[in-house]
Amino acid sequence: MADQPPLLRRRAINLPIPGPPASRERLQAYLALVDRPLTALLARERLQIVAPGQFTYRSNPYQILHWQVVPTLNLQAGWEADQLEVRSTSCRLVGLRDSMESLGFTLEAVLTAEEKVLNGWAEVGLQSRLVASPIGRRVGTLALERVLDRIERRVGRGLRRDLGAWLGQGANASIAGVS
Repeated sequence: MADQPPLLRRRAINLPIPGPPASRERLQAYLALVDRPLTALLARERLQIVAPGQFTYRSNPYQILHWQVVPTLNLQAGWEADQLEVRSTSCRLVGLRDSMESLGFTLEAVLTAEEKVLNGWAEVGLQSRLVASPIGRRVGTLALERVLDRIERRVGRGLRRDLGAWLGQGANASIAGVS
C-alpha cells in the first residue's frame, strides 16, 4: 500500500459561538481539555479512552458495495501550539475480506479558537490499490465525503452542545439556536 498514492478529502470547520462567554481564552481552555471535546465529537457508547489523549473508536457500520464495514480507529489527540490536534494512528475495517481489512484509512483534524468561533479542518484519506481504478476512486471519494459529512454533523451538534454546557447555562441557550 505504501507505493499507492492516497485519496484525500479535506473540509474546513467553522463553528460560530455567540455570546460573551465565548472569548478566545475560554474556547482555548475548553479545547485544551482534549478528552472532553473529543468525547463530545464521538459517540460515547462507541468510544473507549485508552489513556489521556488516546482512544479507540468503533464507528457505526457503513455499507460499501456488498459489505457492511465497521471502521475501528485508534486515535491520538493533544493540545499543541494553541490547537487541538487529532489523528488516527491505525485503522481496521472490520467486515471486509481479510486481504482488504488493512485498507489504509487516515484521519487528521485541527481545531483552533478565535474570538467567538472555532475554526479548523478535517482530512480523511484512503490508501489502496482499489482507488487506482476510476470506479474504486469514485466509491472511495463517496465514502470519504460521507465520513466528512458525519464529522461536520458531530461538530455542529455534539461539540456545540457540550461546549455550551461547559461555558454555562447562559451560553448554552444562545449556542443551541445557531445552526
